[in-house]
Amino acid sequence: MTFSTHHQRKTLYRCGFVQLATLAVVAIAMVSQPVRAGGGTIVVKGVTIHVGNGEVIDNGVVVIRDGRIAQVGANLAIPPGAKVIELSGGSLTPGLIDANAALEPTNRMMVDRRNARQVVADLFHGDHKDHKHEAVGCCGSKCSRQLQHASGEKCKQCGFPDTLPMAVGVRRSAMTVEHSSEVIPQTHVIDSVNLRSPDFDRLVGGGVTTVFVAPDSAAVISSQGAIVRTAGPLNARIVRETDAVMAAMGTDPSWRGFGNRQPCRQFVNFYNRRPTTRMGVAWVFRKAMYDTERFEKGAVVYGADAPTEPAMKELRHVLSGEIPLRIQARMQHDILAALRLADEFGLKFTLIEATEAHRCLDELKKAKTPVVYGPVYIDAPGMRRYSSEVDHARLHTLKELLRAGIPTALTANELRDEDGLARQAMYARRFGVSLADVTRCVTETPAKLLGIADEVGTVTSGKRADLVLWNGEPFDGSSKPIVVIAGGEIVVDRRKG
Repeated sequence: MTFSTHHQRKTLYRCGFVQLATLAVVAIAMVSQPVRAGGGTIVVKGVTIHVGNGEVIDNGVVVIRDGRIAQVGANLAIPPGAKVIELSGGSLTPGLIDANAALEPTNRMMVDRRNARQVVADLFHGDHKDHKHEAVGCCGSKCSRQLQHASGEKCKQCGFPDTLPMAVGVRRSAMTVEHSSEVIPQTHVIDSVNLRSPDFDRLVGGGVTTVFVAPDSAAVISSQGAIVRTAGPLNARIVRETDAVMAAMGTDPSWRGFGNRQPCRQFVNFYNRRPTTRMGVAWVFRKAMYDTERFEKGAVVYGADAPTEPAMKELRHVLSGEIPLRIQARMQHDILAALRLADEFGLKFTLIEATEAHRCLDELKKAKTPVVYGPVYIDAPGMRRYSSEVDHARLHTLKELLRAGIPTALTANELRDEDGLARQAMYARRFGVSLADVTRCVTETPAKLLGIADEVGTVTSGKRADLVLWNGEPFDGSSKPIVVIAGGEIVVDRRKG
């Protein structure tokens, strides 16, 4: 997270008591500034290498040349003139891959500089409970706490949002997708991505080097996601501009979003969102697919909720399998609804979040449906905590998915820092997943699901040198990323000296 000199002076002048917090954040950011290798050879030696496919190499050596892994093995000779990184008692994994990341579209410090108290509260995860928050709702009356959270209303007493309990810098309530229709696969999430966002600094600081940028779940059939790298030259950061289309089952398409919304106390206007029930969500999905089939045959497509022509031109590629499909579903009956719809149209998809996947393991295994599971929780983080879809979360669901032989990646979604992807993997280990399996869930498996396994995901000769060095065993409660290498360049270095 960086600031111009002018911005620093202005912020410190206007918000004097936030000076200490601001300088602390800048200092942390400075630690993670890229250290360029100068195009030479980098050697990591004396570490335990967790390859990502279950293999472990003791006394491992990795030779990096021209941004690629040149050699991997035990006790290899050190090329002359190489820059050597040696971390006593440390370990090495591939760069972590989050296959369903929700990105922060704005810089929180830039947005909230007018309110120093809010900055401090967010920086230190404060949840200002010194008084009861009240907000005025969309119809002029006092809204419930749930509506206040969902709508982002500010407390009329202190002027601060009643912040959701999530990591610094990520506001999951922020909308990123178009709201003019429930079917928008012709839109692209990459168009809303700021590659200079400080959120990428947080991600790479946690060892995450590649992410699938996921659209939010405010539409029944949402945008096409993108695959990007979290560090490196800007012109090389975008791996794939357009990728899988995201759909959603359950309540999210009904109640998320600000432009279109549900009726308030039954008053209806042109802003009101449709559908408003689960059966309505399934109907919009089904009708969009049938309308696309009719469109392909030259038949007339009609109806108030018919998809647009640009949308159907993209959906035909989803139906043919040329564009991958993802469906977010948390509850058992929503997961089963997604499976029924997929079977109806001959679709293959990846299941996202899958909170109650433990209740339909047989169906997922039979359909050969891969899963991007997470985040791990009992008390749900973010916007999902205000739905009824998280009441039956279980901490060992990931273990059960893996035991059932279902290809499963782990995601932190909108969470960062102490709840980021590395910590999600730690939780998974705590609740029964082996180190080899949990490493695979955040490296090799997401690489395969995203179709980039030939480039990243394992510590293998010839692959892109995206690597993480840990000060202990990976995903242990006392371990953290010490050095992060992206494309052969040291982008995070927390070694002393």
